[in-house]
Amino acid sequence: RIMASILRVNTITDASSNNSVATSVLFNGSAKSWVNSDGDASTPAARDSYNVSSVTDSETGKGIFTLTSNMTNDDFATTAGGSTELVALNRNTTSWSNSTSQYGFVTYKTDGDAVFDFDQVLCVVHGDLA
Repeated sequence: RIMASILRVNTITDASSNNSVATSVLFNGSAKSWVNSDGDASTPAARDSYNVSSVTDSETGKGIFTLTSNMTNDDFATTAGGSTELVALNRNTTSWSNSTSQYGFVTYKTDGDAVFDFDQVLCVVHGDLA
């Protein structure tokens, strides 16, 4: 016999009661998606991720991450970073929300705005899941 139940709490506390957090912080403050992607592979792919179902290579230095679970709206926040080597100067990664189901990124050199593929593309999403 399978039993379903709901656990309703306002605060979660560790076993020693030294650390606690309101459940609203967990829902509103946690990343809803993150990805570490190989951006310069012939077929870009996520090395590791949470809530990312696919990576699409749009063109050199540009791509789209598709979410496994949609966001409530397309106003969610994205943060991006990445590099082409261990010490990368004059490099930048920008990301933006496209729709409730995906977000894009572009990687480029800031000295000349040359768009090119990074070895590592890192993105994080914050917002509300649908």
